[in-house]
Amino acid sequence: MSESEVKNEQQLDMIDIKAFLSDFFHSFRRLWWLVLLIVAAAMAFSYFRVRRSYSPSYTAEATVSVELVNGGSFANRNTAEQMGLIFPYILNSGVLSEVVAADLGMGYVPGSISANCIKGTNLLTISVSGGDPELAYRVLRSVLTNYPDVAQYVVGQTALTVIDESGVPRDTGRAAVVRGSVRNGAIIGAVIGLALVVLRSLVYRTIRSEDELRSVVNVPFLGTLPVCRKKERRNSPRVDINILYDSNREEYIEAMRLIRTRIERDLGMNKVLMVTSSVAGEGKSTVAANLAASMALRGMKVVLIDCDLRNPSVGRMFNLTGKYPGLASVLDGKSKVDDALVEVMRNGEPTGLTVMPGAGTTSRMAEMLSGEAMTNLLDHLRGMYDMVILDTPPSAVLVDAMMLVKQVDGIAYVIMSDYARRRYIVNGIEEIAETGAPITGCILNGGRSGGGKYGYYGRYGRYGRYGYYGRYGSYGSYSSASGKEGK
Repeated sequence: MSESEVKNEQQLDMIDIKAFLSDFFHSFRRLWWLVLLIVAAAMAFSYFRVRRSYSPSYTAEATVSVELVNGGSFANRNTAEQMGLIFPYILNSGVLSEVVAADLGMGYVPGSISANCIKGTNLLTISVSGGDPELAYRVLRSVLTNYPDVAQYVVGQTALTVIDESGVPRDTGRAAVVRGSVRNGAIIGAVIGLALVVLRSLVYRTIRSEDELRSVVNVPFLGTLPVCRKKERRNSPRVDINILYDSNREEYIEAMRLIRTRIERDLGMNKVLMVTSSVAGEGKSTVAANLAASMALRGMKVVLIDCDLRNPSVGRMFNLTGKYPGLASVLDGKSKVDDALVEVMRNGEPTGLTVMPGAGTTSRMAEMLSGEAMTNLLDHLRGMYDMVILDTPPSAVLVDAMMLVKQVDGIAYVIMSDYARRRYIVNGIEEIAETGAPITGCILNGGRSGGGKYGYYGRYGRYGRYGYYGRYGSYGSYSSASGKEGK
């Protein structure tokens, strides 16, 4: 392998590490509350488990000096060390245990006994541990009385002088055990929480910036839409941003103008544009509505068709308060095209934008959208308007959008930042590309550009609550009383 290839491979490894760290820290920012919750739950579990299962242990201790009868200080030190060394053997042999048990009037010695010599001295520490503090102390006193008699056959005749003793012991280890258990619980909880963060960063990979979008999909980039936070009016039925009415959103309007210019340049004389996304909730309907409004404000005659028959939302965005036949009724042949077209007004003046709502019930959505009636409708509208924009269902979860791709001149693919998984995005775009349909480009909705935060948050989160796609979807007409979508 050449030096340049090695360097390129090292650079790729560094990029992968940086990408993983970026995904990890991003996932941690999203899930930090879950990590804290898991840590707290693990600490609480460990605490109550120890409180419930803890058995207290009491240790009675005594420090004694060892004196060899007719011996000097050096002999005393050696004797103490020997007594500490031979103590386990004497204890295991059963001799001391039998003597102590007989002294206590019991058949066995309750608890454990140990002895340790303090190095360099003639001091010996004897400890007795057990579950009963009174009994542990009685065992200690018996050991102090009988140990010299048992050990004299090994080290000679000795005398033990008690220097310090604990008396009847108290359980001083409970607090330490509880603290240690809570600490271990916190560590285990943190490991589990961080493991979940790592798992999310590896599995739930999304797109958050223009650079990430360009690295994942090989399609033109149309632009990034910025955030527009706004106060919601309590009595207003509309929660989605609409540049026809929110004229003070200069950053959003300017970004939409840039996207509109790029789309117009790409389409040229063609007129039919489809707006779709990978999954529900990415704001494609809001993007389609504002793109149509931006073109209308430039003086173009634009018609926006709500092809999302399962979950129509275009009528709500433009405050349509009447009952209209909608696209489904037109395709079924129950209504005329002109009856389903609604001209959007602003301050009592026409805007140049016309809307065809998606109201109407049908169980043949995919069949109708791909049928001859839809083709005839689009041909008819091409002759009436400068631009025809179709708001379609998500392409990665429903076949409805795929039924339209061969009837349009361009496709704008909306991607919400940090929302849909990358594989859904890639699969959705690949399925469209395999049909040979022209993809005009991608729009990053709520992404990052120059470090700014993007996305619009309404009453139900980003771009409002997206409807449920059931067997026949959600339908309805627009009630004149409430201005909201009816059932």
